[in-house]
Amino acid sequence: MSKRTVFTTITALPAGITRETVIETLHNHFEMIDLNPLVIERHPIKAPRKASPEEFHSIWYHVVDKINYFPGYTGRTEFDVCFHDLNNGLQTHVYAPLGLDIKDKWTLGGTLPHEPKEPVEIGLGVPKDGLWLREDVDMRCNIVATGFVRKTLKKAHGTLVERLVEKAHLRETELHNHRLGEQQSNSILSYYSDPRSPGMGTPLHSPNPSQPMHNVNAYPNATQVHPSLDHRGSFGKAPYSYSPPTGGMQQAFGDSRYSQSTLESRYSQPPPDPRYSQPPTQGQDVRMMDQSYNPVELPSSTASSKPRTAELDSLSAQSRRS
Repeated sequence: MSKRTVFTTITALPAGITRETVIETLHNHFEMIDLNPLVIERHPIKAPRKASPEEFHSIWYHVVDKINYFPGYTGRTEFDVCFHDLNNGLQTHVYAPLGLDIKDKWTLGGTLPHEPKEPVEIGLGVPKDGLWLREDVDMRCNIVATGFVRKTLKKAHGTLVERLVEKAHLRETELHNHRLGEQQSNSILSYYSDPRSPGMGTPLHSPNPSQPMHNVNAYPNATQVHPSLDHRGSFGKAPYSYSPPTGGMQQAFGDSRYSQSTLESRYSQPPPDPRYSQPPTQGQDVRMMDQSYNPVELPSSTASSKPRTAELDSLSAQSRRS
């Protein structure tokens, strides 16, 4: 003779656990099976022939439990179970030997601080604040074994809920650390990608075409070029100009050789040469630009042709006399 037993268990969930984490655990069938301390083996199977039309398309597993029947005596129990996911929970149906039939329904309820409160069912000890997990069991088994099965089931499912809560805590901690790491990474990337950031300086490109392309204030100790570049842009050469120290060596050594005027005259550029400041005028020889060259004034063509003509006339007169 079989007996039907119905009971409900409600467990308040601690603060800090979200709905998504609990629902994710309930919908993970392997994890729900492994959280049960009685299970020693499980694997998925096809729907058996005895499955009802509603349960035929559900997900089925074959599970093996290890049960302590008496002190010092344990046995194995094998059964088939189907899982059906709900929006706010999970449904299971166990087909065990000796006519044991267990229908179990897990439901997540309650309200969070930022959610509107809803009326709760009375007579079950449902918490008025926070989330809670409800388990409704509808069991049919032999009247002799009803007490033992109910006691074993409630103890095993109590351990399952404790492990589920701890698992949810670990999952929430992992998600929190992951979100915190993403926020820090995004803040660092946004800091270095922002051209207005003090670590990046002013960008070399100018959005306004009328503004200069290079930022002079970006390198206050340079002459608008990197120290490793000269004014022509070649590498490995000194900068175009040099700024001597102000009185540093003179104070250290007390020598007039390191005075400000001496260093400025030694390292500053020489004044422009007047010879190269103006282009040559028309008719002026280019060699006149060099002072070391003293050109000789060339005679005109008319003056140079007269002596040559007289010499030729005298030679022709002598040949005629002879």
